[in-house]
Amino acid sequence: MWLICAATDGELSTWNADVFPNCETLVSGVGIPETFANLLPKVLAGNYSRIINIGIAGAYPSSGLAIGDIVIADGEVYADLGMELPTAPGFLPLSETPWGLAYAEPYPTVAPPELVLPGVRVARGATVNACTGTDATGAARFARTGASFETMEGAAVAQIGQVCNIPVGEIRAISNFSAERDMRPENIVLAIKNLREYFAARARRS
Repeated sequence: MWLICAATDGELSTWNADVFPNCETLVSGVGIPETFANLLPKVLAGNYSRIINIGIAGAYPSSGLAIGDIVIADGEVYADLGMELPTAPGFLPLSETPWGLAYAEPYPTVAPPELVLPGVRVARGATVNACTGTDATGAARFARTGASFETMEGAAVAQIGQVCNIPVGEIRAISNFSAERDMRPENIVLAIKNLREYFAARARRS
């Protein structure tokens, strides 16, 4: 059985059960703490062969992704877990400290064939506590993490999967750029629409 999770009801509504009928769904909540609080107990109490994380995301401007694009994660990292420094480089990732070795490698995410359509982008995701709001922050996170897009839950879902030995897949639609903050409602509507259409198209191929 698969477990399909998303941060909000709106994001979860894009899922099409005809893709893989044998699944359960969960609104895990927004952000890393809510994801651990709601998803981990669900996983521990169930018997799932795969976890699929779906929803919207912000793209780093240099990634080549555009508003409305669908992207599949091939790994997830925590982008802002670390410490601010008074001198250059200004931020030290926890993964680069002796006590942060657990974060040194991306958490694995692999979408099953049932969810993949030809030509869809595959790229690394970055998970943040505070969404990017300036060009400078977006550029720094892109350069530091090697990620193309950011969310507030992806790495937490992937980490839960790793701890529980359950494969995780992540599919997102781009709703904004992770740069100067621009959250126009029409872009979110487009991302939700495209994600819903993506799953519908995949269901027709099943």
